[in-house]
Amino acid sequence: MIAPKLISDYIAPLQVSDTGEQALIAMHEHNVSQLPVVDGRHYAGLITMDDAIDTKRLKKPISKFLEQLRKPYVSDTAHVFDVMRAALEFNVRVVPVVDEDHNYVGVISAESCLRAFATLNSVKEHGGIIELEIPLKDYSLSEIARVVEDNDAAILNLYTNSDKETGKMQITLKLNTTELNSIVSAFERYKYEVKSVHNEEEYTEDLKERYDALMRYLNV
Repeated sequence: MIAPKLISDYIAPLQVSDTGEQALIAMHEHNVSQLPVVDGRHYAGLITMDDAIDTKRLKKPISKFLEQLRKPYVSDTAHVFDVMRAALEFNVRVVPVVDEDHNYVGVISAESCLRAFATLNSVKEHGGIIELEIPLKDYSLSEIARVVEDNDAAILNLYTNSDKETGKMQITLKLNTTELNSIVSAFERYKYEVKSVHNEEEYTEDLKERYDALMRYLNV
């Protein structure tokens, strides 16, 4: 899923001629604390509430303090993972999107990004979760997939996290089944350490409820 498909149409950019006061009003209207700024079509930066609330800037056009604004963005060919990386790196709730000429294309909100990420990662799909650990040198994606598929299941999503200090790889699998006993036994035969197993319907419902609660929070 690439960036243009995630753009939030309801969030309009500010112009460099807008004042800090106008920026605050727009942020209030859109219920956001950051907004992109454009100079014509060209992306000029991202203004935050803190940038705009300075009493010295309230009556001044943004162009007067433009150089002090951060300029986070992703290209219009970026994947949702690139969008999330930019949001984390710059600690922002909206990520501007630009084309190859650095013209402004749109902005991606935290909500639309999270919805896309949840869709990609099958958050709402029923299924079981297995958390494994194995030495980094022994990690094999093909072997993990084969173990799962040999037990008549499929991997919906797989996450990995390597710990260089311990030399271990933590692996989280989301599967399309809650019948996990035979799969767990197979992993144990292959010397994987099974850290935890979540195969109850209640766990899936709890995960969905937490996702829905987060969506409601972002809509506040």
